[in-house]
Amino acid sequence: MSTIKFNTILACTLLCGVFTTEPSLDAAYIVQKGRIIDSCNAATTSARGHFERASKAYEKCHWHEAAKNFNIIVVNFPGSVYAQEAYYFLGISNYFLEEYDHANEALSEYLKVQNNPRYFQSAVEFKFAIAENFDAGAKRRPFGSKQLPKWLPGQSSALKIYDEVIAAVPCHEIAARALIAKGCLLWRWHDYHPAVEAFQMVIRRFPKYERTPECYLYIGKIYLEQSQFEFQNSDILAFSQINLRKFERDFPREERLCEAEMDVLAIKEIYACGLFETGSFYERICKKRAAVIYYNDAIRQFPNTCIAEKCRERMRLLNPAYIENLPHVETLEEDGLLNEPVAVIIENDDEIEGAAIDFSEIESE
Repeated sequence: MSTIKFNTILACTLLCGVFTTEPSLDAAYIVQKGRIIDSCNAATTSARGHFERASKAYEKCHWHEAAKNFNIIVVNFPGSVYAQEAYYFLGISNYFLEEYDHANEALSEYLKVQNNPRYFQSAVEFKFAIAENFDAGAKRRPFGSKQLPKWLPGQSSALKIYDEVIAAVPCHEIAARALIAKGCLLWRWHDYHPAVEAFQMVIRRFPKYERTPECYLYIGKIYLEQSQFEFQNSDILAFSQINLRKFERDFPREERLCEAEMDVLAIKEIYACGLFETGSFYERICKKRAAVIYYNDAIRQFPNTCIAEKCRERMRLLNPAYIENLPHVETLEEDGLLNEPVAVIIENDDEIEGAAIDFSEIESE
């Protein structure tokens, strides 16, 4: 046996010994029908007898007793008629015991055992509730063992369960809720593209759903957050504007349209700020011609932003003869108008006509 395998087995053994939280670790194992099973799962009566015991405990909300007897049925009588429903009730019992990973496993088995389960809708709803608990911070047990403490994060399991719910009932309202929850989870992970796809799927599948306007807002906010990391990616602004136009088309009376418009404006501010900072850099190193190009770009592309007003102030300082709403600098160069009195007058990088500029003052600003 290799050293790595030996160390792995040793670590697992130590974990089992150190973190044991239940005395069942020392429980005896017995051989029953050719199988080695925990004595706690050994059948003491028929499948029907255990089902009756479990049902009585279930009705009284004695979840430990119910889970124990339902588990005995699925372990010892997997082919019986009681085993099918036992999986469902085992999952519910484990859910109320906050054993969410075991509850999800039992409910998944229940949905597999027959084509049209009696409690299909309820099982899907409980799986969604399990995913919400994992999403909210509930922990899982390592290796699925009840002898180990709950310390593993459950968000990855939540994402998987959301996908299972969406696949199980693709046109039901709970699928819309699962898609929104999935999108929000991916958003928190900064996985922007799949998050946007999840919200867009809600918009396409459920155009009349009451939370569909929220999806438009979420998409806009994702683009806003993404633009802070990729302010040079012009596609983000284009996509956010498309999203806003669709929002206005589908929900013209929605009160939150103003919020969506402010998000698009905030993206424009970020883009304009990138141009302004670049222009300021060139201004500080006395590359005035390059600074004017970036200031003019910000004014031309984002005229209604606060940053555009800052650019206008810098342009006026660089040249008092500056007139707003001029064509782009490159256009002026092509037309031979760059040195006309109405334009930004720049002879070279070391001299600006018509304006005496103290660059030490600019630096202090």
